[in-house]
Amino acid sequence: MKLRVLHCIYDSLPNPWLAGGGAVRVHEVYRRLAEDVDVTVATGRFPGARDAVVDGVRYVRLGAPKPYAWSRLTFARAASRLLRTADFDAAISDFSVYTPVSVPTGRPVGLIVHMLMGPTAEQRWGRVLGPAVRAFERRQLSRARWVSGVSRFTIEQVRPHAPAGAYLEVIPNGVPQQLFSIRRAESDFLLYFGRFDVQQKGLDTLLSAVALLAMERPSVRLRMVGRGKDAGRLPAMIRELGIENNVDVQPGLPQAEAFRLFAGALALLMPSRFEGLPIVAIEGMAAGVPVVASAVGALPEVLCAPRAGRVVPPDDPRALADAIDALLGDGDTRATISAEARRVARKYSWDAVAAQHLRFLQRIAADARGVMPFPPCSRP
Repeated sequence: MKLRVLHCIYDSLPNPWLAGGGAVRVHEVYRRLAEDVDVTVATGRFPGARDAVVDGVRYVRLGAPKPYAWSRLTFARAASRLLRTADFDAAISDFSVYTPVSVPTGRPVGLIVHMLMGPTAEQRWGRVLGPAVRAFERRQLSRARWVSGVSRFTIEQVRPHAPAGAYLEVIPNGVPQQLFSIRRAESDFLLYFGRFDVQQKGLDTLLSAVALLAMERPSVRLRMVGRGKDAGRLPAMIRELGIENNVDVQPGLPQAEAFRLFAGALALLMPSRFEGLPIVAIEGMAAGVPVVASAVGALPEVLCAPRAGRVVPPDDPRALADAIDALLGDGDTRATISAEARRVARKYSWDAVAAQHLRFLQRIAADARGVMPFPPCSRP
């Protein structure tokens, strides 16, 4: 008999506001588990959203379709109610204070944590709202009996706030195997590939770094490919810096076209201010693209810096520009990083992630039935 699973996550692949790595992970995992679980993925509603079954994964939309903030809040309210009342063997909530879903006690509900906001809450929301956000996050984590984190870094952040005896496990993100077979054919551009979120993804830092580079390398080119809530802000930011001839902004692309960009990019740039374990970093590594990223979250851990990528301080356009400039001027170093990045990335695969996630669901269901004793706190 299939395990009955409910998974609540605001993100979804067709969502114009938020279709990031969490949405990719959910779909890649559950389409591989279609024979093992009967899953309902509850996501946020957006304009034009419809319930659907995609690759054997059933999606239902919750909350209001717009505006964006109201869509997130109404989803959180509806998802909290569903986690309290729905009939399932195991449920998962993708944890985010941006979408304040309440974790019910006494029910088989686990969390997936990509990153915690508490450590940077005041930086994001100020001295009044920041402590309230941090308190909410800690309260929810204190109620979580089962937690999977995408990296060791994430789990170690969760551990002090989890209850005694909570089950903690590292389950990373994965990448498609076909990335490893992409043949590198360097072109003449740098690449940003991901969500258009200026604050989290550090896109202001990125554009400022390109402006600095353009002073020494007038022909430098950056291609920015993605979707997100801040897409409309980018043209004005680019004009203000005077780099209209250096930056191209494109909407999200089909996977095959995105992979062609990976083949030609001189470097993949990730100047984030906050991250958990971004899938695009691993995708770039698997494709052999040298990655230059901020030293935040799990990025240094994943990149095995400096062997498989370069890390720089966040919020530092000069450091980012210098790191890019060094790579642009050294083809041998790019080739060395490319080969090492592919080697490191081979430990990530969606098949392995799906198998780990299934065991995590089975653990939640078994613990809830009392088949297994409540475990001691695990050590990843």
